[in-house]
Order: sequence, then structure tokens, then C-alpha cells
Amino acid sequence: MDRQTLEKSLDECVPLLARLPVVGGGAYARVEAALDVLLALDRVFKNSNDDPYPVLMAALSRVKAVSEAAGIRAGEMMPGEPQANAESRQSVAQLYARAWTTYSESTYDHSVGLMEERLKRSGFDESFFRDKVCFDGGCGTGRLAIAMAKAGARRVVAVDVSEASLEYLRRTMQRYRLDNIEPVCQDVTDLAGFDTGSFDFVASNGVLHHTQAPERGIAEHFRITRRGGSFWLYLYGAGGLYWDVYDRFRPVVTALDLEENHRILRELRVREGLIYTFLDNLRAPRVYFLLEQVLAILRRHGEFEHRYARGMSVIDDTQLLLATKWGPVILGPQGEVRTIVTKR
Repeated sequence: MDRQTLEKSLDECVPLLARLPVVGGGAYARVEAALDVLLALDRVFKNSNDDPYPVLMAALSRVKAVSEAAGIRAGEMMPGEPQANAESRQSVAQLYARAWTTYSESTYDHSVGLMEERLKRSGFDESFFRDKVCFDGGCGTGRLAIAMAKAGARRVVAVDVSEASLEYLRRTMQRYRLDNIEPVCQDVTDLAGFDTGSFDFVASNGVLHHTQAPERGIAEHFRITRRGGSFWLYLYGAGGLYWDVYDRFRPVVTALDLEENHRILRELRVREGLIYTFLDNLRAPRVYFLLEQVLAILRRHGEFEHRYARGMSVIDDTQLLLATKWGPVILGPQGEVRTIVTKR
């Protein structure tokens, strides 16, 4: 089995799902099929020394069978059946507000702990953050901002386009008894309101690939980083089968109403962290980058040095992933862009 065989199977499965109703049993069938594929991709990602194709082909075989059965139960699958245009009904801000603001404190606190550990493994611990002025671009509900504030940053500016997410952050600041975070509601690709070189540490953690102007966003985050300061950047990598499969399934899910999609996931008793992964990977728009593309963008705006950000496993450490047998096939020849840029 190879990539061509996988593509052929996707060509058979996805149209069947796309012709199912977007309400009732059809909606459930779409969500359950996407969950099956998500779990297969998760297994592939976490076991990147193993051949990914048998796992994915088995999942697609199950999806095809479920799709065909659901179509029969629906009575007919009309090729011209109107589909809901969820793209026009939802914004990225609404999506991520739904993905995080309804979750339990324990789930949120666990995610803060992950951010703290990732920062420490890359050399950003309490001794680094003490008295630093930091910027969290696209902070969402603020787990990275919370981690930096807890570590002793003097001030953390947390910017996001979703007021609902920022309100969640404000409540969380009270729960953590933190007063060194400044939530700001605005677009993270236009930071003209912030002076050049005004932050010691700037972070964009899995955000700019979801925006309409990611290159401008990269340049803007670099601009506000002071000389000698650090720019922590995470973007999805180009060229792997992982995101290709998700992109093929994405229209199957985005045809559903966001609230209905979330309700079905809760009714199926999907755990909270997996609900976030589902909404993020199967609904959010995105683009992909190679590290060399990002470095070329940055070179147009100044001098710098860069190194890989470190993580705890292949899931969050590009070097570990690329050292595995199938890592470059799964997430592309350069893996994810997880880099730390030091501005000269």
C-alpha cells in the first residue's frame, strides 16, 4: 500500500459521506466516520515508526461501509441535495470559542501544564521569564499566556480575535490569581498598535496558519520582538499525508452546523481533549509551511538565528518525529514548523 492507494480509497469514501443528510442520522454518520479517521490518524502520528497505510486503509474501509449503510437508511442519497454552507456561518473565532470555553477546569489546567513543560524543554523556565515583557498572539483562552504569567513574566499581552475566548481568560486569571496579563481583542496579523521591538518574548503557537494573512502575521510578530529577544513559532508543516487526509474529510464535517456538531460529540461522550482535536483538525481553515519558507519570510525583515523548539515526544518535537521511519511521510519532509527565532 502507498499514497496512491490511500488517495483512491479517499476518492471512494468522501463522496459517499458528502451525500448524506446534514441533520439527523446523516449528521451522526458524518461525525462518527470522521471520528474513526481521527483516531486512526492519531494512532499513526503517535506510532511514526510503523507503516501508517494499513491503519488508515482499515479505517477508510470501515467508513465506506458505514457510509453506504447510512445512505440506505436515509432512503436515498441525492447528488443535488442542498448542503449547509457552514463556512459562511462560522468564523475561526467562533470555532475556537466553542472548542475551549465550555471545557472543565481540569482539562484547561492540564493544557497549561503542557505549555509549561514545552517551554521549559526549550530553555524558557522561571529564570528566563522573570521580569520579561511577553506577547501571546492568538492566545485563545490563554493557556500559554497563563504559563508565562505563572513563570514570573512582568507583563503578558494576550491578543485574540475572539472576545468570548478573552472573557474566559479573564475569569481564569481570577482563578489563578494573576494580574500580569493584559487581554486585547484584535487581529493578530496586523500589530501596528505595538511598537517595533517592544517584547522580550513573542509567541505564536499554532495560530497563524489559520489566518487569512499568515505571512504578514509572521513578519509582524518578528517586528515586535526586541533585538536579542525570542520569537516562538509553531505552524503546520506541508507535504505529509496527515493533513491531506484531514483536508479531504473537512468538507464532510464543515457542512454540519457547528453547535450541532459539538452537541453530537458530547452526546457520543467523546472526551473533552478529543472534542477540541476534532473541531480544530476537521473544521478550522489552514495553510501549511516548510521551515525554509518561514525562514525566507523572516530574512526579508531582519537578521536572526533559529533552532528547533523541543517537546516531550514526536507529537510536539519535530526533531524526534523526523528521526522516525515514517515521520517525514506522515507530516512532510520537514515536519511541523516548531522553531525559536532569536532576533539580532
